Order: sequence, then structure tokens, then C-alpha cells
Amino acid sequence: MKLKILIVDDSEEIRALLHATLDLADAFEVHEAVDGPSAVAMMDSLAPNLVLMDIMMPGQFDGVEACRRIKAAGGANAPKVVLISAKPLDQIKADAKDCGADLFIVKPFGPAQLVDSLTALYRH
Repeated sequence: MKLKILIVDDSEEIRALLHATLDLADAFEVHEAVDGPSAVAMMDSLAPNLVLMDIMMPGQFDGVEACRRIKAAGGANAPKVVLISAKPLDQIKADAKDCGADLFIVKPFGPAQLVDSLTALYRH
């Protein structure tokens, strides 16, 4: 069974790159959202196993707030959330801890690192 992943990023190019990378692994069913509010709105109908989300997104709220809302709404059944960002490592760690993210990945990262990190996270 493939893991259902929701990619959340305001950049169409980044979403396409992440989608293509995860498609190559053939272990994921990949869906996309353009921002935090869209991702939060999709939780009930999509029920992803994992959300891969950029921290810095314009609009109503960023990835940290979206993560916080996803975790709060899902309770014990909330999907795992992985934050991605090019922010300094100490800031990413603080953001991840603040919103309850399960993992963070610092940009730039390679395709193998992404697939390995997501697969390992879900297996634990």
C-alpha cells in the first residue's frame, strides 16, 4: 500500500519537483496544495498519511501555522508533518518544535535523502 502524501508549497515548480521525485520512488500516492489554508481544508477529505510542507508561504498563514492546525484538528490521528525550509537550522528546529512537526528537512536536499527520510519517518 502506498503512503498518501500531501505536498504543500506555494511554488508550482517546487511542487512539481517534489511530486516527480516521490513518483519515482513508486511508494507514494502524491497530492498537492498551494498554501496552508488549502492543506488544512483538504485534511478530512484526503486523509493523508504525511504532509510535506514548506515553512515560508505567503497568504493567510504559513507552514508553521498550518502544521499547528493540522496537528490540533487530527489529535492522535493527525498525519505526520515534515517541514522543509531554507531557513537557518536553529530557526527550523524552533519552528518544528513550536508546531509539533514530526521532522524537518533543510533545503537543499537530494532526492534520495527526501525519500529515505519520509519512508523512515512513517515506519517509526
